[in-house]
Amino acid sequence: MGVLLSQISIVLSGLVAGMLLWSAIGGVPWMRRLPAGEYVRLHQYWSPRFDPLAPLMVAGTLACDVALLFLSPTRDSKFLLTFLIVALVAIMVVSATRNARLKRTVMDLDPSTLPADWKQRDPRPAFGRWNLVRTVIAILVFLGNVEAMAVWTV
Repeated sequence: MGVLLSQISIVLSGLVAGMLLWSAIGGVPWMRRLPAGEYVRLHQYWSPRFDPLAPLMVAGTLACDVALLFLSPTRDSKFLLTFLIVALVAIMVVSATRNARLKRTVMDLDPSTLPADWKQRDPRPAFGRWNLVRTVIAILVFLGNVEAMAVWTV
């Protein structure tokens, strides 16, 4: 059971890390270069496609890692899994309190008629910073899950 859960955790955390990495090195820089109205249009197109998927994958990774924590035979692996669980919760907290809030403001905008104070309210710089935080954590979680798999294959 531990091998299967670990494999699922690796796949899910790898997908999350990959999506966020793409966003950090491709999506966010691209969106920051767009005129404001085009950015809003693009964000309104992408968000409904990615938003339901990423939280499910993070939650699935978390569920697997919690189960592995209880099944894990060594203190070192329990420590690693505890770290991974805390990191996954951190991704969820940043996503819910920072990135999702910023996305909601963009989703409610009319790309043809942006607010007069758009330059002060433009969420792209803050979104990019918080997205980078999530990306670094997600990559560490993926690497940690790969390392945790060693417990089940030795």
